[in-house]
Amino acid sequence: MRRVAVIGPNPPCGSLSSDRFVELLSQRLGLEAFSLRPAHAMAFAAGAAGQVPLAARSATGVFGTARAHVVADTLIWLRFSPRAYLRDWLAGWLDRLLNGAAGARRRASRAKLIDFGRSCASMLQPNAVDRHQIDALHPQLLFVELSSPEQALFWVEMQEERVRETAPLAPQ
Repeated sequence: MRRVAVIGPNPPCGSLSSDRFVELLSQRLGLEAFSLRPAHAMAFAAGAAGQVPLAARSATGVFGTARAHVVADTLIWLRFSPRAYLRDWLAGWLDRLLNGAAGARRRASRAKLIDFGRSCASMLQPNAVDRHQIDALHPQLLFVELSSPEQALFWVEMQEERVRETAPLAPQ
């Protein structure tokens, strides 16, 4: 894992946005990570040496002028369920009730009720990321799908632990 592309969550979740997740990957794991905004009819194609160019194309199947071409060997899809948004929204209110003004300030960075509604509505729409296309790229691409902010943070912690375990011991 050297270059990581992060897609989602859509809509952005207050407690863990894609930009915050990219920041965690860069700081804690030292990876080159970047965020991609899901686009309608986003296309993925395999490239040379296990690298995967990611490009958005138009609904007609022809690459348009707004094409984005980036190279990554890992794709992380933050596909949070409506339950994750509802829990985050409720946690914000509970924090406000228990901690007063300090909780109210922290609540501003939490999911809103409209985010929960949009996540429910997004379940009825076709995905921006075509799952069949990603399945075809499994030999060239490490694909990770995370369904809640808690799962995403746990995944980062486990990757940190993995790096620590595989790091060579310093001579004494």
